[in-house]
Amino acid sequence: MADPKKLETLQKVADVAALAGIRGKVDTERDQFVSGFELPEGRSQMVYIRPSAQDVEDSVVITVFSPCHVFKKGLFKGISKDQAIELLTMNEQITFARYGMWESHDEHMIVASVDSMLDTLDPPELRAAMWHVAIAADAYERKYGGDAF
Repeated sequence: MADPKKLETLQKVADVAALAGIRGKVDTERDQFVSGFELPEGRSQMVYIRPSAQDVEDSVVITVFSPCHVFKKGLFKGISKDQAIELLTMNEQITFARYGMWESHDEHMIVASVDSMLDTLDPPELRAAMWHVAIAADAYERKYGGDAF
């Protein structure tokens, strides 16, 4: 069962998303809101929203994110130096999103993401954030020959 505070946050996200015309659902097992986006050329991208680990003063912060690439940890299993430099270059070229790397015990995941304060988030802003993150994640996947997410 989800933490009551996280569940309340995710329900607020779902309410704002509904007002923005975005269909999705609250996944209480993973403490996130999930929505799929159909992109040009038959491509698609999953976008997730979860409460951030940090709030700003008394305001709840949410992270809107979409995975781009997953790779296992270990010798010869990561991204190359050239890919890392290219990722930083791409990071400077996108608007309203950023690329980053999240780490678990056995893998790394490249994501496109953006943070927002939930208390001041209106429906058009949420819709824009979700679309920009989806487009940025898909651009990375397209560049490296995938459509996994």
